[in-house]
Amino acid sequence: MHTLHPELTNAMSAMLNKLDSSLRSGGYTGAPVSMYLAGGMAVHYHCGTRYTEDVDASFSARLLISAKDLTVDYVREDGVPSTLYFDANYNDTFALMHPDYRESSVEWEGIGNETRCVHLRVLAPLDLAVSKISRFSEQDQADIHSLADVGLIAHDKLRAHALEALDYYVGNTAWVRGTIDIICSEIS
Repeated sequence: MHTLHPELTNAMSAMLNKLDSSLRSGGYTGAPVSMYLAGGMAVHYHCGTRYTEDVDASFSARLLISAKDLTVDYVREDGVPSTLYFDANYNDTFALMHPDYRESSVEWEGIGNETRCVHLRVLAPLDLAVSKISRFSEQDQADIHSLADVGLIAHDKLRAHALEALDYYVGNTAWVRGTIDIICSEIS
């Protein structure tokens, strides 16, 4: 874990506190719910390379949460006010995902998982890179390069993992195969 922007990590922790409070005030007393973090916040966790304003995540259970509990205002290190918000449009079924991504996820340590009813887990670097291949925006490509630059992924393992995930993908697999070839030729 490379925490370059601790204020962003603190905003994520504040969002988890709001989620926890909302669930508890609604009477939730069950087992902890896992929150599987993808996107820019997961890249931030692994690399510390960039800011993001949205949280892309899925949960191990269905939750009914108020929109006010899904935003956190904070100040970036350069003094610029910002807001971290939960992207309610994120859906892991629209991304290329390895079928074992939840089991391979890692706990975000030091963020208070032990006391909350929502436990934050982060996609493993290889699964995170694979999840960015199907959309393949400039930011997705930069995120994959960031993971490779800090030594968390290598082209051969990325190719094998992405091709395994492709067996479960519904969509234009020819295009996705092409993006796998492109990104794997660019990283070592």
